[in-house]
Amino acid sequence: MQNSVLFFIFLGFSFFFSLFLSLFLVPMFIKIISKTSYLGKDMNKYNKDLVCELGGVPVFLSFIFSIFLIMLLNFILISIFSFNFSVIDFIQFSLIIIALFSIFFVGFIDDILGWKKGISQIQHFIYPLVFSIPLIIYALIYEITTLYIPLLGFLNVGLVYAFILVPIAFTATTNVLNLLAGFNGLEAGMGIIIFLTISIFSIFQGNITLVIILFAWIGALLGFLKFNKFPSKMFPGDIITLINGSLVGISAIVLGLELLIAFLIVLFIIEFIIKAKHKFKTECFGLISKSGIIKPNPKGGSLTHFVLSKGRFTEKKLVNVFYILQGVISAISLILFFIVYI
Repeated sequence: MQNSVLFFIFLGFSFFFSLFLSLFLVPMFIKIISKTSYLGKDMNKYNKDLVCELGGVPVFLSFIFSIFLIMLLNFILISIFSFNFSVIDFIQFSLIIIALFSIFFVGFIDDILGWKKGISQIQHFIYPLVFSIPLIIYALIYEITTLYIPLLGFLNVGLVYAFILVPIAFTATTNVLNLLAGFNGLEAGMGIIIFLTISIFSIFQGNITLVIILFAWIGALLGFLKFNKFPSKMFPGDIITLINGSLVGISAIVLGLELLIAFLIVLFIIEFIIKAKHKFKTECFGLISKSGIIKPNPKGGSLTHFVLSKGRFTEKKLVNVFYILQGVISAISLILFFIVYI
């Protein structure tokens, strides 16, 4: 009972502190950045309005301060009040945060250099491979050697899991969630839906540490969404999309739900396949009219163009369609989780 109460206290602290800090820091950063050169064109507006970039900085700061607060609370309980247990798994907690910090710096460098001027595609591949080391260590410490395949059961792959599957999964998810983007509120909103779904997985698996981390990130994203939704006052940049992807990969590894979480992000996988077919030379943006209706690019090259070809969409309506699609996929994922994994 005591453990349950502390869990909800920690969960509330991680979410609300991160949310309120994001609501405070994002507008502050908007005022600061609006006076700099870090302004980008909103490609889905007819007049290509200039919008503040580097939105991932205040979001990550909100998240990481919330995480430090949780660590402080945990320390106080153990050291001052002499609790004989820790609410969080410190090893798991530390390795996850180290991996996320590493990806933050990749995204930060990319955002500072600017759109189409940032790190190369090969660097997007190499950096996550290198920064998957904390997760490799995690797999080795917790002796994770099996991959669960529904209907077939557990497949023991030995050290292949830690040294091959972990870096591949982390690199793949980190990058794939960076592809379906570019519309006001899309990245943050879909991230919230995905991580709420994974949080439910984590709660039922009893992984308190991961849930607390996820709720801190959800709170930061939710605060940011207020300023990123249509019409956007600040863009998320690669910091948010890369951390979204890396946190999805981390969750898949920690929870042992690799295939289920792959299904959960199927929209992004489809986007990857389409972009790969076009040699990653296409964009998600459509052709904007003066009335605000977005038409698909005749060249295609994105899932957004396919959706746009099915009707008349404003940017806001298009983003809502993707929210609904992700919501449906999340609901199906939850059903599969309770049928197959519980």
